[in-house]
Amino acid sequence: MPKKSDRAARREARLVVRMAKEVVCEAYGFPHADLLTPDRGGAAIARARQIAMYLAHVIGGLTLNDVAIEFSRDRSTVSHACINIEDGRDSPIIEIQLEYMERRLRERIGSLEAAGVLKSCPARRNRS
Repeated sequence: MPKKSDRAARREARLVVRMAKEVVCEAYGFPHADLLTPDRGGAAIARARQIAMYLAHVIGGLTLNDVAIEFSRDRSTVSHACINIEDGRDSPIIEIQLEYMERRLRERIGSLEAAGVLKSCPARRNRS
């Protein structure tokens, strides 16, 4: 049986990933279900999923393994997504879009931390 702390950590990871997906879906106008498909989907959906993975890792403070589990993907897929999105930040348009989504995710995480639903995470605090 998993420890209570393991279950709590998994619950927090699910919440962070859900919020990352919601932020990306709102920004791009995709239905949430599109990011959950087991196949790649179209290029736009795959890119949106990569951004959600990136946000969950970089802003949400989740490990690559935690993100991989929540997205039902391999850890190397998440690593590739993070590298791909980080490389795209050279484009001013992509940078503005990512900054907007990062700010939205930070706000959501912050409100859940303030409410005591999520515990405060040093990895999230240091990425302001």
